Amino acid sequence: MDFSEQRLDPRSRKAHPEQIRVGDETFIRQDKLAEEYGVSERSIDRGDREGAPFRFIGGVKYRPKKRYDQFILDGIQVRKPQSQKRKARKRT
Repeated sequence: MDFSEQRLDPRSRKAHPEQIRVGDETFIRQDKLAEEYGVSERSIDRGDREGAPFRFIGGVKYRPKKRYDQFILDGIQVRKPQSQKRKARKRT
């Protein structure tokens, strides 16, 4: 029996495709998306409670690329700049 080409467990992530196209949306496997963003999967999972889009396909979590990118962009915080009066008061 040759073990050099052992079959992947069908339940493992690596047995599932990295990308799946559905209509005009591309779903990317979560571990690959985390790698692309340079963070851990756990960090990406924190966005789930804030409404980050995802879908389980075959028991593996996939995220829609365009929608997830938009979710990240929507989370950018913008604060009002300090007024000139406040800046002047702080200096004195």
